[in-house]
Amino acid sequence: MRESQHSDIWTHLVLSTRQHEPLFDGKMIPEIQQALEDYISQIPTQQGTYCVLSDHIHFLVKLPPNLSINALAEQVQGLISGRLRQQGHLTDLNWESDYHAHSVSLNRLAIEKSLILRQEIKHKEMSLKEELKFLGM
Repeated sequence: MRESQHSDIWTHLVLSTRQHEPLFDGKMIPEIQQALEDYISQIPTQQGTYCVLSDHIHFLVKLPPNLSINALAEQVQGLISGRLRQQGHLTDLNWESDYHAHSVSLNRLAIEKSLILRQEIKHKEMSLKEELKFLGM
């Protein structure tokens, strides 16, 4: 019998700026995307999906072994903050202390990826605050 692996958990992580301030502009977004690509390239599966908006980021990735969701959030926030500082965009990026994360089953993985890739369209009609309120958060 195969033992279940922690690494079998796909996680949809939503990180936002403090008070959902629209801090990410057109020059920062490609840098954030590159930071996420760098992260994805360093994990064993080298698979992930993301969408970067002006006030938050959706990130879907297979949770690496021996890494908690809190550690994943901290790593991704640190990588993004470091890259933006390195490129001279921000000296201090304030992240919202709370983040949203949920696991995604393999049979819903393609649907979840599609939802993430359509976030720009969705958030033209509904803010992140409204979405989280709708979801009971």
